[in-house]
Amino acid sequence: MNYPRVATRYSKALLDLAKEQNVLDAVRADAAYLKDSILASGDLAMLLKNPVVKSDKKQAILKEIFGGKVSDLFEGFIMLLIKNGREAHLAKVCEKFEKDVLTYKGIIEAHIVSAVALSSSDKEKLVSKLSSQLKKEVLLTEEVDTSVIGGLKLEVEGYQLDNTISGKLRALRNAMID
Repeated sequence: MNYPRVATRYSKALLDLAKEQNVLDAVRADAAYLKDSILASGDLAMLLKNPVVKSDKKQAILKEIFGGKVSDLFEGFIMLLIKNGREAHLAKVCEKFEKDVLTYKGIIEAHIVSAVALSSSDKEKLVSKLSSQLKKEVLLTEEVDTSVIGGLKLEVEGYQLDNTISGKLRALRNAMID
């Protein structure tokens, strides 16, 4: 995914600071919490994007909501973003930071789509196979989508392997049309 330049720069700065202070996992959890809160609350997202509300008022509101729930380092980071007028990008900065932490730790994200939920042993086999082939740790997320009819669709680092029945039917239809 392409991120705004501001998200990349602030994410890198936060990553460097969290590594320096040895609180990377705590800050990653804080970033995930804030991102999820912004995405879940339309009011919070609108507040952050509203140019009429002054930055000191936004800082006070976010301090009230997240004060004591996130680390001091992350709270200071949030206040800095707001002070610099970058609060509209806060969710993207947090998302980019989460990705950067995974990259720093050598973890690859994989996403699998199937018609039925995979058993835990099947997930373990898949993660083990991917880890051995890619020579990196794999973080697997799963999605159940009955429209794939059967088979699996795997997405890893921008690449997609579609071995679903619906994908094969689509390819067959396209071949017949051509």
